[in-house]
Amino acid sequence: MTTAAIAYSEIERARPELMEKIGLLFLVHPVAGPFWVAAGAARGKEAVRRKFIECVRWADDIKFNAPDEPTWHTARWPIVAKNAPPEAKASAAARQGKPAGQALDALTLNFAMVSNPEATPKERALALCWVMHITGDIHQPMHVSDLFSKEFPTGNAAATMSYVHDPVTDKPIPLHVLWDSNALRSSTLEDVDRYTKDLMKKYPRSSFSELKDHPIGKPDTFVEWAKESHQIAVDWAYKDVQTVADPDKDADTAKLTRNMMAFILEGISPVKEAPQLPAPDTGRNFS
Repeated sequence: MTTAAIAYSEIERARPELMEKIGLLFLVHPVAGPFWVAAGAARGKEAVRRKFIECVRWADDIKFNAPDEPTWHTARWPIVAKNAPPEAKASAAARQGKPAGQALDALTLNFAMVSNPEATPKERALALCWVMHITGDIHQPMHVSDLFSKEFPTGNAAATMSYVHDPVTDKPIPLHVLWDSNALRSSTLEDVDRYTKDLMKKYPRSSFSELKDHPIGKPDTFVEWAKESHQIAVDWAYKDVQTVADPDKDADTAKLTRNMMAFILEGISPVKEAPQLPAPDTGRNFS
């Protein structure tokens, strides 16, 4: 949601005439309900802004329902742990350097659809939400990596089966969920707006020299973004982080899905205890 709020501010600054057209797209979106809920009592520009922010999370809001595309959320290259047994190394090698998941193909497809003047408004509305969502997903290191180790010889499913102790809730939490939510735990519009303003003030667009040229001008741009995130997983996200596995990690898919839904909806973790996160490295500078 924060990325969408930033994008809205940038579009309104650079191409304000686009927002009215984007607002019209939401009116013909094939699953328009979430956008009307997001708009609430707002009208005019504010309603469009709220719908635009909803657009980035829409793909998560409709998970397990049509027209969800479960394979479009990740593109996961292997990370092989030092303690990985031969069978884990073989599983990682079997991917032949290719990522699991179709996020990159889907991003390319939907970006082309948004850019295609011959596409219908309904097609472009759907594609816009997928472009915004997948772009955010591939910047999250757990969406572009699978850990292969002694505990996870076939991979840890984008860290959804690797648990750590959450210092906020004081409960075990999947490492994937921690990375998804830890920048801002609240999804209220007020908190998103406040966080967005803080980020844009601290990291103005002018401070990113690479954005002076069009960021999507090269054919491999999306792959480059995803591999940058994967490198963060290699160099930092898994470094010195101890996890514990879901005790039912080898259960059938239906049970794993029930476990995850119980966690998401009710906060019920299948794991009793999980390792503490390491103390933050205060010497790191991400600015």
